[in-house]
Amino acid sequence: MAFWSKWKKTQKQETQQIPVSDMEQRLGQSKQQAKAVSEEGQTHHQEEPVSVGKGEKENLEQEEISPVDKADQKNFIRDCCESIAENERQIQKIKQEYEQVTEYLTDIQKIDRITGESREIMLELCKKIKHLLQERNQYKNRELTITDGQIRRFDMYQDELIDEIKKMYQTEAYQRAIESDMKHLEEEKAYLRQNQREIVEKQNALKGMSKILAALIISLIVLFVVIYYTMRVDMTYPYIGTLLLAAVSATVIFVEANRNRRDMSLTERKMNKAIGLLNRTKIKYINNVSVLDYDRHKFKVKNAADFENFWGEYCKAKEYERIFRENTEQLNRSNEELLDLLTEHKVADPEVWLIQTYAILDKREMVEIRHELNQRRQKLREQIEYNTTTKKKLLARINGLIQKNPEWREELLEVVQEFERGLNRESENNA
Repeated sequence: MAFWSKWKKTQKQETQQIPVSDMEQRLGQSKQQAKAVSEEGQTHHQEEPVSVGKGEKENLEQEEISPVDKADQKNFIRDCCESIAENERQIQKIKQEYEQVTEYLTDIQKIDRITGESREIMLELCKKIKHLLQERNQYKNRELTITDGQIRRFDMYQDELIDEIKKMYQTEAYQRAIESDMKHLEEEKAYLRQNQREIVEKQNALKGMSKILAALIISLIVLFVVIYYTMRVDMTYPYIGTLLLAAVSATVIFVEANRNRRDMSLTERKMNKAIGLLNRTKIKYINNVSVLDYDRHKFKVKNAADFENFWGEYCKAKEYERIFRENTEQLNRSNEELLDLLTEHKVADPEVWLIQTYAILDKREMVEIRHELNQRRQKLREQIEYNTTTKKKLLARINGLIQKNPEWREELLEVVQEFERGLNRESENNA
């Protein structure tokens, strides 16, 4: 597996420089219904969005598993590999979005560096475009609840809105499913822990019972000896009865003790499986909530229903714009001139700025856009950092398990290699 080989190479280099005790110490330590208030201050009262804060991420930290035997260890490594693959997919997807946001920030810097006559022409064109847009907006139906700021935001993603709404609905449905799974797994874990406590109580009760029976049998034997030597009575049958009682009691206690040990082993296996599933579900939960939180911030909506409502209002607004096209030709000419000017100054995506001329004219608006883009980058960095950290922890757990069980090293590594071959086949099929 590519991520495993690369990580092992790094680990080997670090091992040559770090004492064994330090390395062991490091390995030992390895272990969206969203916010939105429209830009003009209009509040939509709906259910509060789900979001993962720092404290909640700590609560969702992966729990340690102690695989019982070789089969459990193989399943544990296979689960870790699947989680690592999911982390890598998330990282690649987030990096693509991160590059796009970074490109927007670079464009802002390029625009800020435009000076002299070119800047005067750019500002004049932006004023003209702004005036034409305001002139058109005067005829718009003001009964719409969507604000101009929200319209400008949707203009940037107008070709993606329907897909984004569908994606948000799907993500929210997936979020509810994940939360349901986590609830069931937590209940299963609590149930298994209760079973463990009950088994321990049964075992303790058997120990107490065995002590009482032992004391009783010894007392009976002593009593029979005293009676025999005192009264010279034949105590053969009482002795035999006592021995039978001892044999039956020992057999019952032994059988029950063995049953308790089997039940405890089975419960431990179930507990490890439940924790493994819960760990994977927690990773999905954090990634899904991060996606929801990012999309809500990106589109300034609370949830998919709010998004769809805004989209309906946005469609109406665009229909009203179609009616008032008298100044379209003049506006198009100004846009083309501004587009050529920005292209001349190496702006990567100049078309975005055709509907953000207000930001070029007003430094405060530009600062606000830059601040928002930086916030989006920070959220993306946090997502990348979480997935990278989680991947490293999972790799460390796999390596620690293999080092802890050198007699099964080849078989455990084969699980990793088998998973790698499966990923390669999947990549070839997708290609």
